[in-house]
Amino acid sequence: MQSSRSQVIRSAVALALFILILCPSPGYSDTLDAVRDRGYVKCAIGNRPVGDTRLGDAGYEGFFPEFCRVIALALFNDRNAVQLAPMLIRHGLQSISEGEVDVYVSNVTWTFSRDIILKLTPAAVLFYDGQGFMSHRGFVRDAIADQTDATVCVSRSTTTIANLNDYISLHNLSWRVLPFESSEGRNDAFFSRRCDLLTTDRLVLASMRSTTVENPDNYVLHDEVISKEPLVAYVSAKDMAWGNVVRWAIFATMLAEEKGVTSSNYNELLSSPDPAIRRLLGVEPTPGSEEIGLPREWARNIIAGSGNYGEIFDRYLGKNSQINIARGANKLWNDGGLMFSPPFR
Repeated sequence: MQSSRSQVIRSAVALALFILILCPSPGYSDTLDAVRDRGYVKCAIGNRPVGDTRLGDAGYEGFFPEFCRVIALALFNDRNAVQLAPMLIRHGLQSISEGEVDVYVSNVTWTFSRDIILKLTPAAVLFYDGQGFMSHRGFVRDAIADQTDATVCVSRSTTTIANLNDYISLHNLSWRVLPFESSEGRNDAFFSRRCDLLTTDRLVLASMRSTTVENPDNYVLHDEVISKEPLVAYVSAKDMAWGNVVRWAIFATMLAEEKGVTSSNYNELLSSPDPAIRRLLGVEPTPGSEEIGLPREWARNIIAGSGNYGEIFDRYLGKNSQINIARGANKLWNDGGLMFSPPFR
């Protein structure tokens, strides 16, 4: 009798495990279906004007919000099929973990702890950055590390303060660190000269210097970079189907630039003999698109509605923007940079 009861228990446990394997966790396995049923993408963006982010006639515009629209174009062929919600980094990342938003697109750094502890995964790197310093003109006369006495403004709940503390320890500096909960408090303290230095991602510093101060020449953006900051579109690691859609929508903009496909010439290239261009534009099918429920011309819709990666960069960060920064590491791989798309095949 005891053996029979044990066998029944073992069978019940095995059946329960089998059901758990077959039935994905609610709220995470069906993100793609939920987005389709809803008719728009819930996209969290940063709560500060980074990368020329601004509120325009059609909602938030800028480098990072544009990639929310790229995702919407892939799914719905409608760049406005998005709900853009400005959030602090820690709130945005937590919102993905809890299934409240579909993707977080901002100047948020890809880190080990965010992958492991928060169970997130980067869909793709949008911008390769590094942490730097801005000072009041005239304060720094030599190298940053030669400033033995300085007060530094920094945000508290980011990777930035840990990088700063590492830098101070490495160079044995006696700097005073003023941490702030909000970027607004940090910036106000710097511009009111409570701090000699302001440290954060260089893209943030360049955005602030070019768009938020009356006289940019009063401030110096220094060349020294103290960290690697790959800025990514983060999604939940618990739903890889959704992550793949986001990932390849972003990659489509990079492949388009590599192949010379733009928002103004894509129609002319429908007759291109290049198989990669023909797959990108949906002239020939790309294996996987039908299986995941994307229209054959989904990448063409992205290019028509947003342009390729280079067009997006120039519009919001580069030569056609107020910020006007160099591409640097964000050039394509065949131009000395780090950006590239895996093969569409």
